[in-house]
Amino acid sequence: MQSDSSVPDPEVPAQASRRRFTAIEKARILDAYDAGSAIEKAAICRRERVYSSLLSNWRKQRAAGRPLAEQRGRKPDPQAVEMTTLQRRNAVLEQRLAKAQRVIDIQGKAYALLRAVAGESAEELDLPPWQKSSPK
Repeated sequence: MQSDSSVPDPEVPAQASRRRFTAIEKARILDAYDAGSAIEKAAICRRERVYSSLLSNWRKQRAAGRPLAEQRGRKPDPQAVEMTTLQRRNAVLEQRLAKAQRVIDIQGKAYALLRAVAGESAEELDLPPWQKSSPK
């Protein structure tokens, strides 16, 4: 029989693709690698078709507390990240402003109370206009 050279071999992929390991697979391989002797470690690397440097990178990730499964997809938009940061900062500043305004209001009322105890009327006090009671 003649083989037709125009028909591709179904065993060979048309384009090479990178292998992706799930977090569970990485943990399983690392556990087996860490439990094995030097000879077993080499056998594990050959069986899983990975380099020991890749396993050391995974081990560093696990030691640092980072997830073994890498984030897929696009990186977050830097403007969106900055917007979120600024919104969070704005909320904190608004809370601080509201607290400062309450403190100023309480200080004004305490000042008016002390002046009233001293015998001065509210009209004689030099209060800001928003703290003076308006005639009804």
